[in-house]
Amino acid sequence: MNPQNNAASIVIPSYNNKAGLEKVLNAMLQLNFAGEYEIIVVDDGSTDGTKEMLIQKFKKEKKISLIFFENNQGVCKARNAGIAKTQFSIVINMDHDCVPGKNWLTEMIAGFDSEKIGIVTGYGGYGGTSTGFRKKLLEKVHGYDETYRYYREDTDLAFKIMELGYELSYIKAKYNPLERDLNLSGWKNKFKYLGKRLRYHMNDVLLYKKHPTKRCEEFLKIKFGFLVSPKWDFNIATGTWENNKKMTLSSPRGINFLENKSFAHFVLIVFIGLLYVFCVKLARLTGSIRFGKLLV
Repeated sequence: MNPQNNAASIVIPSYNNKAGLEKVLNAMLQLNFAGEYEIIVVDDGSTDGTKEMLIQKFKKEKKISLIFFENNQGVCKARNAGIAKTQFSIVINMDHDCVPGKNWLTEMIAGFDSEKIGIVTGYGGYGGTSTGFRKKLLEKVHGYDETYRYYREDTDLAFKIMELGYELSYIKAKYNPLERDLNLSGWKNKFKYLGKRLRYHMNDVLLYKKHPTKRCEEFLKIKFGFLVSPKWDFNIATGTWENNKKMTLSSPRGINFLENKSFAHFVLIVFIGLLYVFCVKLARLTGSIRFGKLLV
């Protein structure tokens, strides 16, 4: 391990996940790591007692620093506030519902084995949870773009750093995502969740406007310079975006809305999947008007 990398700052933004965050922090305090590390927790205006739990159980922990927002500001502002308070040269983003394995931090830091490596991720894609950065690069690109608020902000940050000439390294760093109760019982809550997911896709437009590159086109599955593959959108809605996956009405986060148990289910899943394709393209068209870049 490079001695210069033998220290890390871990930033954990959190919103209304009191029980899960407590599990994450307890695991963070028991990491097997030979160097120094600190944990910056940013409570993004939680209303479920997270603030009180943090003060009661973790305020006296020397490794943990706490930041409290009065109101919910979004994950980008929360992460940037945490990054601003870090003291070490490697900064690692971790979500509040991902419990690290004992050697997680050692495995993450080991990924920075060359000065060419600017980003290390144990998540996949272009990062997300369990993704580390050289702090000097975060400062150079001004951290997360807060215009996103949530969704595609991780990819945007990775693109900005890679466009400086640095590389992204994929590594295996064990962590366990916690199951979360998203209160999706009843069709009303399911439709609210769907509406939220559709609004997120307006950020596809912002990402493409900022990075009109082949890399971004391949990531978003863009054809002809303005059209996200309808087949890809359909695959996302029907759970077939991964190979050998059974068709089901679902979310990429692993939430199943309707299982494919009969021909009637199959027909309904296909119908709703096609409806989703129309709605997500309408959402991107709205984003096109907002951000001044055509993408549907």
